[in-house]
Amino acid sequence: MRVAVVSAYYKESRAVLQRCLDSVKAQSHPSTHFLISDGHPQPFLDDLPVRHVKLGAAHADYGDTPRSIGSLLAIREGFDVIAYLDADNFFLPDHIKQTLDAAAATGKDFDVLTTRRFLVRPDGSRLPVVDETYQTHTDTSCFLILRGGFPLVHLWALVPRPLSVIGDRIFLRAILARGCRIGHVPRQSVGYQALWKNLYLALGEQPPEGAKEIRNEIEEAVRWWLALTEAESAEVTQTLGFDPRPLLDEIASAPAKPPSHP
Repeated sequence: MRVAVVSAYYKESRAVLQRCLDSVKAQSHPSTHFLISDGHPQPFLDDLPVRHVKLGAAHADYGDTPRSIGSLLAIREGFDVIAYLDADNFFLPDHIKQTLDAAAATGKDFDVLTTRRFLVRPDGSRLPVVDETYQTHTDTSCFLILRGGFPLVHLWALVPRPLSVIGDRIFLRAILARGCRIGHVPRQSVGYQALWKNLYLALGEQPPEGAKEIRNEIEEAVRWWLALTEAESAEVTQTLGFDPRPLLDEIASAPAKPPSHP
């Protein structure tokens, strides 16, 4: 199966991008890596055996726009699988192969496959926590889209910009609303760079540079939704294929706590 890995990137350092690149290059299942710059292209990528697509402006939507463009290119160029990998994350070497093999072993046809992540510090070292949210939430880098799910990839471009902070949650709910066939491989094969202040503080560690209060951004998304008129919220619901209000209520009411200790 021909696999395309789509990575949206913004202002990540060369070292961070290199980690992402190396993890795709090391895959036991060969793949073509699409690097989509969101307004800040890195010239060194032009000399590498990757597909480097440069967008002329940044879109401030957590990679949704470059991700959608990379997906459409992969579909048009005949790929069978689209995997996503945010530029600050990385795959374990057998991520793609193990996920596809596990799905094939079931004998079922899936539209979408999901995997599980483990959390790391910016230097790549693992955090001593267990991310339990995989049961209700799939990070962007944990999705693999098969041909049956290709009609879904345009959804990245349909997520309203104020909701982009939870774009992966929106994407998953939209998939579920459409009755797609989802196969979950509960294997931790994606390294996720955690930049949540509350996580580090709970561990007694100094938050790294660039760490965020994710709660603030979620609250902004909720305020945006509540300010919509009835007609505007109905339009968003129609576009996404589901009413996002219950999801926003669920996230807003959830306690701001880090993943559990193992």
